[in-house]
Amino acid sequence: MASTKPYNAVMHCSALEYHAVNALGTRVISNGLYINTTLFPAPPVALAGLTGFQAANTKLTSLIGLAKGNSNNVDARDEQSILVHGMLLQLLAYVNPICNHVLTNIDLTGFDASNVPVPTVIPPAPVITKMAEGKAAGTYKVFLQKKKKRILITARVAMQHKGTRYTAQYSAASTGPWTTLLEGVASTKIIFSGLPAGKSYVHVYGVNSAGKGQPSAPFPFTPQ
Repeated sequence: MASTKPYNAVMHCSALEYHAVNALGTRVISNGLYINTTLFPAPPVALAGLTGFQAANTKLTSLIGLAKGNSNNVDARDEQSILVHGMLLQLLAYVNPICNHVLTNIDLTGFDASNVPVPTVIPPAPVITKMAEGKAAGTYKVFLQKKKKRILITARVAMQHKGTRYTAQYSAASTGPWTTLLEGVASTKIIFSGLPAGKSYVHVYGVNSAGKGQPSAPFPFTPQ
């Protein structure tokens, strides 16, 4: 009896999830359809050449590194992620008819299979956009950068960052040592007291079932 939920190759990332797009592109190149040419002899996107998939994904890798701490490169990184994502969508449409819902065939593409849950991954480093006084006297609230609006989202089986809770710490110096202000709260509930007078640095990191993420960049703040 045929399964009511047949396997398909899928993408568990949107166009602006550049780390996930880059990782998937690398997997497709290194262990996927470009290697298994007997089953996939004619991909619609060439691997080699200046406009080929490998060059596009390599450029994305470079732009991800260049965008760290340099806002001028963020737009270029995001545009390249959208380009690589579009190429992956073409490859996805190509492999699914060939795979014909057979899991062992899908495993040869480099893509995920639709009935395989997305594992929880370690949360990325958050970005502090501002700090302000809280409603209660002597309290302060941290505001984190909201995730960009996702576009071209494909179906997801599970939330990759589900259950993430945040810890806030402060230090008199940007390099530490760090003292914990609070922990185990949602991203919108980073409100604490106990910040000493004078200039301090605050950073925040996320923790979920996969582990502890990298902390945000130290954010300088002087209580009023």
